[in-house]
Amino acid sequence: MNKIRSRKEYFELSKARRRIVLILILGMFLVLFAQAIKLAAFEKNKLQKESRQRQHRELDLYPYRGKILDRNGSLLAESTPVYSIIGDAAKINFKNKDSNTQATLNKQKKKLASLLKLREIDLDKKLKNKKRRAVRLKKNISPDTKNKIMKLGIKGISTNKIYKRFYPENGPVAHVVGFTGSDGNGQEGIEMIMNKSLAGEKGKKINLIDGKRTPRVIGEFQAIKLPKDGEDIRLTIDLRLQNEAYNALRKAIEKHEALSGSAVLLDAKTGEILAMTNYPSFNPNGYNKVGKFIKNRAVTDVFEPGSTIKPISLAVALEKNIITKDSLIDTGNGKYKYEGKWIEDHKAYGEITVKDVIKVSSNIGSAKISQKISSINLATMLKKFGYGVKTGINFPGEVRGTIRNHTKWKKIDHSRASYGYGISSTLIQTAQAYTVFANQGKLVPISLIKSNDLKISKRVLSPETSKAMLTMLESVTDHDGTAPKAKVYGYRVAGKTGTTWKTDPVNGGYLRDKYMSSFVGLGPVTNPRFVMAVVIDEPLKKRGYSGGTLAGPVFSRVMAKAFEWYSLDADGLELEEMQNKKEVYADKRKL
Repeated sequence: MNKIRSRKEYFELSKARRRIVLILILGMFLVLFAQAIKLAAFEKNKLQKESRQRQHRELDLYPYRGKILDRNGSLLAESTPVYSIIGDAAKINFKNKDSNTQATLNKQKKKLASLLKLREIDLDKKLKNKKRRAVRLKKNISPDTKNKIMKLGIKGISTNKIYKRFYPENGPVAHVVGFTGSDGNGQEGIEMIMNKSLAGEKGKKINLIDGKRTPRVIGEFQAIKLPKDGEDIRLTIDLRLQNEAYNALRKAIEKHEALSGSAVLLDAKTGEILAMTNYPSFNPNGYNKVGKFIKNRAVTDVFEPGSTIKPISLAVALEKNIITKDSLIDTGNGKYKYEGKWIEDHKAYGEITVKDVIKVSSNIGSAKISQKISSINLATMLKKFGYGVKTGINFPGEVRGTIRNHTKWKKIDHSRASYGYGISSTLIQTAQAYTVFANQGKLVPISLIKSNDLKISKRVLSPETSKAMLTMLESVTDHDGTAPKAKVYGYRVAGKTGTTWKTDPVNGGYLRDKYMSSFVGLGPVTNPRFVMAVVIDEPLKKRGYSGGTLAGPVFSRVMAKAFEWYSLDADGLELEEMQNKKEVYADKRKL
């Protein structure tokens, strides 16, 4: 007969089973305990961060981008407040069963669309998806328009304040100042060079949200980090001279139907860039439509400097006492065959002095003088003058130009280098090079941003050689020199013209009907204060193409204003005439 089991016997576990259950319970406890230790000790920061993300919404606080000013404080770039209009699609509702209320809503909708410059159908499309809680309806809204929109009292409309860059001076300074991109960072020019200083540092604030699937703000904490506004940047540019150079350049280019042009004006004593401009230019306020003339061609484009190099090659011979300014050079009938190649002058000059080689810009005279000096001495002197190296202003896109290794020069290469062919330079390099003749043989470092840093000039020529070259360069602006149109009434000025064929980028060699016309000069000669370089790219040949004809008048116009605005004493031969006229007028008053 089977023994009947009690209830206790049915539910009581054996010893082995009890141990297994106990081990399982202890194991689970240990796992949970280990997980708790892991979360508390090793994932604390991660969990806290996730918690904050569910409860907090971090927002950027944008700083005010610094201004860009000229040397006198004139405004070149600033940031103005604009607004983005944000719509909460879940809250904005333009429908109501009540006819009177519907009429009011229709008016609000029509007014909102009008202020946003949107069609009502387009506004409806933007707000169609009711799950979208932050739809940007329009950006770059002015403060006045923003206030009108908010006065409509439409539930679900909010604004976000940002800053938009504005350039009041537009084209004349566009290549120097540059512009910012849609993210507010500098893309070109000073905006790019000084972006870190101008931009400042973002701040942050935290909003408290309810943590639902579509979070909504239910409170606001104080800012945890205030934004740091950007620094103002003051340039060495003089806006008055910048505009004058731009307008003079534009007039010359349009008159001679040229492709483009550039001009650079330096303070010869400090090396500060007072003007650096290009034409055609662009509107930085609409940087997405700038076209092909966005580059600052005064620092990014190279050309063969031509005869503006002659004073440097002659200076080598003077420095080595190989010639004097009165040495005679036979230029013959205007054609000279050397190493199987013809070197030509504009016309036959016969036997002329070294001074006249500069005055009439004789290629033959320069070539014959260069035969008396070594290639290493010529190449070394060109580099001392700053050719083949960057100027140090750290402008975006600046190039160094080219001077081939002198050991690879053939005799004809050496000869051509003496009058500016076979090498390339930027206009800013040419301007800086002539500070040597303005400072008794010292090359002055140049700058674009105002600072109190000490600038150390570098000795390139002896004072005697520099003085002799300055005398020769002054003769270029005589009535029988190559640049009488560069003269400035009442002042003595000096300089050198350059007229070269353009290089053929496709087939090599030169384009014999296309020219680069340039002039670089300085003044007043008694105590040079300014150096200016001008280049005109591809003028129409029939309208004239020499450097003295095209670039000389630009130099004259801008220099005249520079002398006047900086109150420099007149030192020209016309000074005596002016004084005599004043005396005669004074005598008549007495009568």
